[in-house]
Amino acid sequence: MEVTFTRTGDRRYKVTVHGSGVVASTMDPAPGYDSLMPHDLAHFIVEKELGIKGGVFGQIALGGAFRPEVEKKKRKILRRKSKLANEYRDDALLSERMVAQSCSVWGKTENAAKLPDATPDEKIMSVCRKFDRVSSEWSKLPVGGSITLTWESRTKR
Repeated sequence: MEVTFTRTGDRRYKVTVHGSGVVASTMDPAPGYDSLMPHDLAHFIVEKELGIKGGVFGQIALGGAFRPEVEKKKRKILRRKSKLANEYRDDALLSERMVAQSCSVWGKTENAAKLPDATPDEKIMSVCRKFDRVSSEWSKLPVGGSITLTWESRTKR
């Protein structure tokens, strides 16, 4: 699936999801704007790099959605989204913890959590290196500019 992060204003962004077998959906405005690493962009990177299957984007790949773009079957989509959220609650919580830890280690984001000092492992350092690469693109975007990243869809249950 293709995930597009678009800067929509001075301190605003949206996330749009499209692709074969996924519900086209948008979150606008998206929460946690940051000039270097918006919150949902951090989720995308953390979940992909660490293989968290049931985080935000894994759930969308399995048939969940932000806000579906089509009204048809909207109720069914929202029920599936709720079911996935319950089923993958632990992965979603892990994703939030790992985003906080990764942002804290990276230390550049305005939204970095202040966590106790700990020696980060290689996986977190890999996330931070990816943050550096993506942040250098994101921080240069003008309003209206976007970055599109690919999430490899998992086999459906």
